[in-house]
Amino acid sequence: MAISFEAFLWSLTQQESGGNYKAVGVWVGGDRAYGRYQVMGANVGPWTAKYYGRRLTPQEYLNNPAAQDAVVRGVLGGYVKKYGYRGAASAWYSGQASLHMSTRPQPGGPSIKGYVDSVMNRATTYKGGGGSSSTITPTITAGTGTPTVTPKLDRSELAEQYGLSAALINSSKELSRLFEQAVSGSWSPQLFAARLKNSTWWKTQPDSLRKYITTKFTDPATWRQQNEAAAAKVNRLAVEVGLGSQLAGAKQSKLLQQAVYNALAMGWTDQRIKDWLGSQVGLHGDIMWGEAGEAYDKLHGTAYANGMRYSSTWYRDQAKAVVSGRSTLSTIEDQIRRQAAAQYGAYREQIMAGQNVMDLASPYLKTVATLLELPETDVDLFNKHVSKAMKGGATVPLWQFESDVRSDPLWKKTNNARESMFGVAHQVLNAFGVTY
Repeated sequence: MAISFEAFLWSLTQQESGGNYKAVGVWVGGDRAYGRYQVMGANVGPWTAKYYGRRLTPQEYLNNPAAQDAVVRGVLGGYVKKYGYRGAASAWYSGQASLHMSTRPQPGGPSIKGYVDSVMNRATTYKGGGGSSSTITPTITAGTGTPTVTPKLDRSELAEQYGLSAALINSSKELSRLFEQAVSGSWSPQLFAARLKNSTWWKTQPDSLRKYITTKFTDPATWRQQNEAAAAKVNRLAVEVGLGSQLAGAKQSKLLQQAVYNALAMGWTDQRIKDWLGSQVGLHGDIMWGEAGEAYDKLHGTAYANGMRYSSTWYRDQAKAVVSGRSTLSTIEDQIRRQAAAQYGAYREQIMAGQNVMDLASPYLKTVATLLELPETDVDLFNKHVSKAMKGGATVPLWQFESDVRSDPLWKKTNNARESMFGVAHQVLNAFGVTY
């Protein structure tokens, strides 16, 4: 059965990501695949530059469905023209069009033939729909036989051209209707701004937003200077709260752009911007930076010193709450201490008075390290002997604790045990009159 390019493209998206523009693959050899069509990160820059007209980073590409559609139509269109559908599917999966009949197993996936057969078989079931979210039409460039792509801006990009954010447009029915008229009529930003000023919405907006939009279209040089100054200030705030620099050369991250817009158009104060940025802080592996990193480390240290364990998500969320102003370190540390006091009931008063469980358990920690001949740094509140003694509901005498530790099979393998057993044997022999 003959299939269309649209059917082939749809089938490939189902094979790669189930049609999810936000899909991210696992790390393989230092790289990973991004988006609906699972394009490897190393290919994102050159392919977006060629087929989308603007070089994007993998994260920018992941957040831009139009760019993803443009890239796959450009690259796959060329593959189909050159190799046919089976060869194109093989080239997309393995990099080699000629391997479409290979049954050799592939790491983490089906064989190349299995992949190609799956794409081709599914394509025959295509009933239309399930296409791209933006309008992108492939055409054949005369004399080349290679599809090229002319992308239309998606809704969020059009909103940015008109000096607004998509979220702001969606917040007002009147503004949304005006925006749709502008899009369908291909209005220039200047015409949109002129119509906007006659709307009821415009008359009820804060001066900061009206000034922002007016400056953008009447004095673009000043508007750019204001944006650059605001970007530098916001970037410093981002570093302070632990987001790291949001500037990359002449490019700005989406997060920084939104923060700059909030500062200039919405009139947000520095403190409000900082609080908002704090809520965006995330983990970099198991590390947080800036003020968030300090809060993360402090909370982790308090929890460890009091025998409490929490997930990395919990630490991240609490650190974000601190830097965004929704909570304080002392509040969360008090919460940790209350939970520790509940677990170590015999020491409740000392814990609530500010003593750490680790300090209270010091005699037990030293005993375990000495008897089992372990580095003191390797013995903490999560050691089974220490944990049992501290959580027992009553203080355990040290002599009894030592006896419990000596019942551990590990003790029999220590020099302490051998010397103790030798001493006992020596006493027995002396009792029978044997000396040596």
